[in-house]
Amino acid sequence: MRLLNGFALSFLGLIGTATLAQTQPYPNRPITVVVPYPPGGATDPIARIFTVKLAEAWKVPIIIDNRAGGGTTIGMSYGARAAPDGYTITVGTTSVGTNPALYNKLPYDTMKDFTFISQMGILQIVLSVHPSLPVKTLDELIAYAKKNPGKLNYSSFGNGTMGHLSGEYFKVSAGIDVTHVPYKGSAASTMALVSGEVSYAIDTLFIQSQHIKAGSIKPLVSFGPKRLESLPNMPVMVEKYPGFTAFSWLGFMGPSGLPPEIVLKWSTEVSKIANTPEVKERLAQLGIDAVGGTSQQFADFAQAEITKWTKVVDEAKIPKEN
Repeated sequence: MRLLNGFALSFLGLIGTATLAQTQPYPNRPITVVVPYPPGGATDPIARIFTVKLAEAWKVPIIIDNRAGGGTTIGMSYGARAAPDGYTITVGTTSVGTNPALYNKLPYDTMKDFTFISQMGILQIVLSVHPSLPVKTLDELIAYAKKNPGKLNYSSFGNGTMGHLSGEYFKVSAGIDVTHVPYKGSAASTMALVSGEVSYAIDTLFIQSQHIKAGSIKPLVSFGPKRLESLPNMPVMVEKYPGFTAFSWLGFMGPSGLPPEIVLKWSTEVSKIANTPEVKERLAQLGIDAVGGTSQQFADFAQAEITKWTKVVDEAKIPKEN
């Protein structure tokens, strides 16, 4: 009888522990944030700015898990398959909007297999030329390219990246014949421009800013919806081609089925962080606009990006991956 009572007490203790864990407010244990890129570049440090603040606010550890490869599909697939309990969150990036246009088949359905939570920031894209190129404005670059068809080239940080797609978008819009030269990463692409291997390069201001300040490259135009505060005299592409915008971005995403209360907790705190003067200023210095916002706003933004880049890929006749 005593043995049975002992088993009963142990069983009740286990039930009590499980119930307590379920009723404790979220989050009550470490959270993993999957970054679908290797350490370095822009995504990792920006994600860490937010996760450090989130960990401080929620008093739980937040661990960055870098799962790179496959054009971000490895990390994104892992995030899509995670349990919808809020303890595995993925950093979605520009590829969320471009991969559906670039791949015939993805291992997940972008709009159905994820819960869009909140954006962190938008990284401005800039077109800069080598100082030896005899142009000072965007119009002069277009005119020079038309007078010298097939003689200019530009670098991007890889096939299918925002540098590549926005470069092809520009070529179609301007009606110019320029050769795309993909490099493995932003550092290699930018150094190709600095050394004069290519005529111009398209990358984030985050990457190009130090070379612009040093005078080793010359910025002509940004691809965002408005002029940059740090470069107010530089025009934006939309001033010449209405509707032409391109930028890199990143935000938090969870697997489908993430409870609404967890989504709201994340989006509220991310928006709060994005709007603090400290974070806004820190990101602005890197050429990044802090965003925040609701789950629905993020989902609508992602769908618009997919629609836009699908059209660009078709018009520019960019080959799709299988």
